[in-house]
Amino acid sequence: MRDRRLYTCDTAGCDNLKEVFTPDGYVCHDCADELAIEYEAEPELIADGGITWADLTGFKRDVLEAIAQIERDGEEPYGLAISEYLEEQYVDVLHGRLYQNLDALEEDSLLERDELDGRTNSYTLTPEAKAMLEESTRRRADACGLQVIATDGGEDT
Repeated sequence: MRDRRLYTCDTAGCDNLKEVFTPDGYVCHDCADELAIEYEAEPELIADGGITWADLTGFKRDVLEAIAQIERDGEEPYGLAISEYLEEQYVDVLHGRLYQNLDALEEDSLLERDELDGRTNSYTLTPEAKAMLEESTRRRADACGLQVIATDGGEDT
């Protein structure tokens, strides 16, 4: 006889048969319904303009991550520096594509633009953008079974 545990719900303490695949595993319909309620109750980070992380294109997400990395390295996040950082992932970052996306992120209240000199702008993440990046990092780490450790002296931000 086959091992029944292979076919039972992945939810601890549930002996029903697996029927639905969810982010939490392969579960029965009852557990799937309970998980759906939990998923809907999770807060979704939204910027002032009503933009969610899921609304952003992959390129816009990469731009935000590039700016965060450049800021973390203590450098000034201006167009050329952002472009050079992104070219590690993309073969070629076109000037028009980059600045169109920087403008859109600024309109979405995720970036602030400051003038470095007469020709060069610097970009800074807004608190909303930082919160979205932090939440994305936590969710990805959780999905991989990793723990995110605070690096700001242990204070949770």
